[in-house]
Amino acid sequence: MNTRQSFLSVILSVILFLMSGCGAVGNNTISAVTPLPTAADAPSVPTQPQPMPTASAVVAEAPAATPAPTPTPLDLNLPAGSALAAARATDIAVRPIPRNPMTFDAFPVKLRFDEFYDGYNVRTGLILSDKLLSLDGQQVVIEGYMAPPLKAELDWFVLTRIQLAYCPFCSTAADWPDDIALVYLADSTIRPTERPMRLYGTLEVGPSIDPETGMLSLVRIYADKLELL
Repeated sequence: MNTRQSFLSVILSVILFLMSGCGAVGNNTISAVTPLPTAADAPSVPTQPQPMPTASAVVAEAPAATPAPTPTPLDLNLPAGSALAAARATDIAVRPIPRNPMTFDAFPVKLRFDEFYDGYNVRTGLILSDKLLSLDGQQVVIEGYMAPPLKAELDWFVLTRIQLAYCPFCSTAADWPDDIALVYLADSTIRPTERPMRLYGTLEVGPSIDPETGMLSLVRIYADKLELL
């Protein structure tokens, strides 16, 4: 045997040795490799039925409903006089009450400007007197001067304790002077005058805004009779 044949015999022996590790050599067969299990071969696992959620759980998990906003009326055309009626109803609801109510024997009751208030509070402003509050809605008589008016024919004016050179209009209750009253004439008008006057009428007390002029007042008199002195 030459060298080449010897080399081939060695290679053949190695190949036969390697093949003997995978299976029988005599019948020239190779054992099949064990296949990996597939999803179809996996044993079936019985599934557990899922419990249905109860009504309380459904309610608890449901998001809270957002309340609908209150609708705003679009019609702003109020009937004539409704604003004045609302203002008067508000005045009655917040009408101040006297600390020590006073009674009177006869009407009209004479009232002076220095009897309007009992002092001043830095938080609430002027302190209405018990006499003024007790006369709310009652007939009074008072003397004073007409403040310089804004027009020639007057159906309302400002009555002051002393004669003034200007009209004391106010923006808030805290700015209201302590010696004036707003006077409304019932069914008549009056021309401006510098003479002192005496007037009779119904007293009204408490903060109020005039619907026509926007003027805020604390003391008002609805005059029935007016005399120049």
